[in-house]
Amino acid sequence: MQIFRRAGEPNPNEADELRRLKSEIEGLRMSHSATQEQMRALDSVKTDFVTIASHELRTPLAQIRGYADILDALYEQNILDDDSLDAAIQNIRKAAERMDDLIAAMLDVSQLDVSAMNLDFAEIALEDVMRLAIEPLTEGVRGRKIALTARGLKGLPPLEADSQRLVQALRNIIVNAIKFTPDAGRIEINAHLQPAASPVDKDFVLIAFTDTGVGIKPEHLELIFHKFFRGYDPSLHSSGAYSFMGAGPGLGLTIAKGVIEGHGGEIWAESGGHSVEHLPGATLFVLLPVKRPETATRVQPLESVPQDATRPRPLRGRTVKS
Repeated sequence: MQIFRRAGEPNPNEADELRRLKSEIEGLRMSHSATQEQMRALDSVKTDFVTIASHELRTPLAQIRGYADILDALYEQNILDDDSLDAAIQNIRKAAERMDDLIAAMLDVSQLDVSAMNLDFAEIALEDVMRLAIEPLTEGVRGRKIALTARGLKGLPPLEADSQRLVQALRNIIVNAIKFTPDAGRIEINAHLQPAASPVDKDFVLIAFTDTGVGIKPEHLELIFHKFFRGYDPSLHSSGAYSFMGAGPGLGLTIAKGVIEGHGGEIWAESGGHSVEHLPGATLFVLLPVKRPETATRVQPLESVPQDATRPRPLRGRTVKS
């Protein structure tokens, strides 16, 4: 039976196509708007970097100069004793180490940019890696009265990984949690094995770093891994390496992301929002393969790490068992 339409009446197929196109256009418009917002945030990073780098380098440099002047004055007055000399040397050393850390972080990021960070794979225990990551932070955590616990690390299979780089990546994540968790807060690290779902899949270890800190704005969940990104005014941050809302060039999570993805893993963040008053907290998840990826010898350039089709999708929102 032939169906006749009135003059001007649209073809049903044409109407469906128009609705589809309209929906696609609206989706593209929203995507374009979101991209513009992200680009504005990233553009501000360029300006912020000048402020951050200037502050991060000038503070320890001023300390070195100050203590050098003190030593010179005490020496000229012939009142330089062992205690004064030791105190000045220790403070100069700390300032120099801080400058060295900043320069090393910038060099690491430059290596990631040009795919020049080599990885040396060997079998290691995640428990040992986590211990090495935490040990240098013990004094800072104790001074802030933050409760730091790690569970689920024993009994996990050894990982094929670059021990030094993985320690660096996990330490950067923990330092970030320390900085954005107020005094007397909590940081919990939980890990468990995610077995392969089929013979063609891989075994993974999922690690969750959960804090009771200020949290992360929804629009910043991806941006926190970009170079030099700061979720707050960099001119207002504290100069302490582990102090609340403390100093830093905004490179720690960028390096962590590059190293973890270089191991064939993934890293992402989840949070209920950002509030200094209500402290919604945040969780950073790290998904690491137990076995070394076949092609992993060096870290891929930033923002262009290929996705392994055999890797399971991140278990976002899944509860991590201890």
